[in-house]
Amino acid sequence: MSRQQKRAIERRKGKTAFQKICLAAGEGVGKAVAFSFALASHAVAAEPKKEEPIALPPVVVQDQANPYVPPQTSLQRMPVPLQDVPQSITVIPQKLFEERAAWSLRDALRNVSGIGIAAGEGGGAQGDSFTLRGFSTRSDIYLDGVLDQGSYNRDLFNLESVEVLKGPSSFYFGRGSTGGALNQVSKTPRLGAFYDGSFGMGSGWYVRGTVDVNQPLNDYMGFRINGMAQRMDVVDRDHIEGMRFGFAPSFTLGLGRPTQLTISYLGQYEDNIPDYGVPYIFGKPPKIDRDTFFGFPKVDHERTFTNFGTVKFDHRFNEQLNLRNMLRFTLVDRAAGVTPPRIAGTPVPPSLNGVNVNRNRPNRETEETILSNQTDVVAKFDTWTFNHTLNSGIEISQQTFDQLRWNKNATGLTPILNPDNNAPLLPPTAPNFNQDVNALSFGIFAADQIKLNKYFELVGGVRWDYYSADVNDKLATNVDRSQIDREFSYRGGLIFHPWDDQSIYFSYATSFNPSAESLALNASTNGVPPETSETFEVGTKLQFFKGALSVQAALFRINKDNARVPNPVDPTLPNVVDGKQRSQGVELSVAGRVLPGWNVFGSYTYLDTEQVKSSVADNVGKELQNVPKHSATFWSTYDFLEKFQVGGGPTYVGSRYANANNTNRAPGYIRWDATIAYNLTPKIQFRLNGQNLTNDLFYETTHPAHVIPGAGRTFIGSASFKF
Repeated sequence: MSRQQKRAIERRKGKTAFQKICLAAGEGVGKAVAFSFALASHAVAAEPKKEEPIALPPVVVQDQANPYVPPQTSLQRMPVPLQDVPQSITVIPQKLFEERAAWSLRDALRNVSGIGIAAGEGGGAQGDSFTLRGFSTRSDIYLDGVLDQGSYNRDLFNLESVEVLKGPSSFYFGRGSTGGALNQVSKTPRLGAFYDGSFGMGSGWYVRGTVDVNQPLNDYMGFRINGMAQRMDVVDRDHIEGMRFGFAPSFTLGLGRPTQLTISYLGQYEDNIPDYGVPYIFGKPPKIDRDTFFGFPKVDHERTFTNFGTVKFDHRFNEQLNLRNMLRFTLVDRAAGVTPPRIAGTPVPPSLNGVNVNRNRPNRETEETILSNQTDVVAKFDTWTFNHTLNSGIEISQQTFDQLRWNKNATGLTPILNPDNNAPLLPPTAPNFNQDVNALSFGIFAADQIKLNKYFELVGGVRWDYYSADVNDKLATNVDRSQIDREFSYRGGLIFHPWDDQSIYFSYATSFNPSAESLALNASTNGVPPETSETFEVGTKLQFFKGALSVQAALFRINKDNARVPNPVDPTLPNVVDGKQRSQGVELSVAGRVLPGWNVFGSYTYLDTEQVKSSVADNVGKELQNVPKHSATFWSTYDFLEKFQVGGGPTYVGSRYANANNTNRAPGYIRWDATIAYNLTPKIQFRLNGQNLTNDLFYETTHPAHVIPGAGRTFIGSASFKF
């Protein structure tokens, strides 16, 4: 029987199991939905009818007069203004992408302090990976509120904004999100025709073009098409190059109507020579030329083809009741052969003469799919003197992750000071990893935000999740592993409004991380219960100048009291959930318009993290990985003489440890960026961006065993039009 036939049989089995879960959950789901509708309908019916037009399904669009401060997030599950949400949230708008010449999710997140950028592993997870408040968000990236767990590099060409939700968000999304979640907001058709585009060229060799066409077909339906093509090298990094293309059409029926149906597709293709940087030596990056490359440019590769198909249905019954259903299928194919460098032997400091590097070359082919359906209901009603915003929903999803790995090694070692990029390669080895994963999840939640009076609001919510993962390890004589977890997540908060433009809040929330959260289950994690965490946060949100300027501050603490650690009796046995980790800190942020023409966007984060308890004695008291104690970012622009804009600012990231026992450390850095723009006409703009203006050697992306230098001084010139 062929490999394809076996996978087909396994997937049919997975679908059967999925159907059983749906049937088993059906009765409880039906009762929950019926209760939500009945409660909302009863409350709505009790109110007198109003002769007012029905509001349309919400669409969050940045105000062009004040593009840095959105009124609320795009999430249906967060149906109140940002001012009333008891949680730190930063929204990075499209305007900021344009001003900073940002093109990737990594570029966008440089605008938010407290986020660490992690490097892809050689044989493990690849693509975008970040830490937020000290914890990985590898499984906490979303697109329009739906899980986006694929191993690829995310582009901004089809995004309106990126929303950073800090603190546990398991109530909104289910498993994961200990430190927070990242939500990308897609572009969809709007009322009114417009045609936007841009073309840019820069140093390193950089060429990028985008197009955004929004065309109504009549007064109630229209389409939007976004496209992108890019070719880019990395300044001062030899051999690193990337090419990508993107295409994203969408069609909406019911534009401007209470009922809307949107069908969309997102396709993105990449073909890169990836950068795996330099190895740590003596606990830090070696003092070698920034352009040193340890890979093999003729054979190293990273090719991904990402596909998203989405059907979204919105129906607003009236001002008080709204229903949304989103169905999405995701497929990510990836083929990669990379060269993570590792120090050979045990060199004696401080000299690098005679130090050699071993170059293991893991090759990997993966296929990831997600079939997900989400149904959300928002109801607003009054009981006695209290105003309620009731939010409830159901999620059902199926994920698969098929991966095959093998090695292709270089012949011999290579000097760290002068690596040979053309050394012969050994023949490929037999596969050393061949595993298929099928995961099923089901979640149901409900929350109520109650406005008690002019000054106080209460928030309370609960969610229940069922998560099942089946793993077939084909190289271990077809060993099958399975794990089922059932967990509740809770959320509560109190908001105090001393004035209309100020809120002070306290919140409490929980999260959980199953052993198979990242679609992997091995002998050390099989049968191990989920990690659970709780967060306490107190903060304030202030608005000035009639909402033009927003200031936030928060003090928080995250406790993970049952972290997975090696078995203290026998490390070969499954892990135990006996570890303790803590992350606490302070966050400050500002966004908006200070004076006419002067916009600012910045933040500062202090993080104090610790491995409080671990079965690995050397790790106790050490900091969590990839967490800078201090980080800050600030961007400011000023518009003058009606045609000109100048702007710029620094990004500061403190030093951070790359591994759990804190023996490898990436140094801190400051990167200065700037821009100048000229509006030839109200619709045509020319812009010049300078990045890393001081041309400092800095290390932005970390891995426990290697670290990747950032680009040298880069200039990008672009022209854009908006008609």
